[in-house]
Amino acid sequence: MSADHGRMCPVCALAMTRATIDDRDACEICERCKGILMARQAFAERLTAQRRDARTPSVVPTRVDRGELQRHIDCPNCKGKMLTDWYYGPGNIIIDTCPPCDLVWLDAGEFRRAVDAPGPDRRS
Repeated sequence: MSADHGRMCPVCALAMTRATIDDRDACEICERCKGILMARQAFAERLTAQRRDARTPSVVPTRVDRGELQRHIDCPNCKGKMLTDWYYGPGNIIIDTCPPCDLVWLDAGEFRRAVDAPGPDRRS
């Protein structure tokens, strides 16, 4: 991870750090809240790849605070309101998306929860 700064975190309002996931897809990470901003397609591809290559036992996700569905954050790219909704894949997580920018915001640990959740597409 480099010290190259990206857009402002939609939760902390600090400059995020540009990084890559699996040395392949670009993302931005907030050093304070540990949230991740990435393209929707990169999210889908990295999640699929990491679930397929998983070598650790799956973990049944814990309950999510439904109150998170009520929050509203602004897209770090266009400043429009992101859509907050359930992610209907593995992990029992709530994600924020910006359809016009095709970006996804994941709070700390949400990507890992989706990777680790049980399912037939997961190796372990």
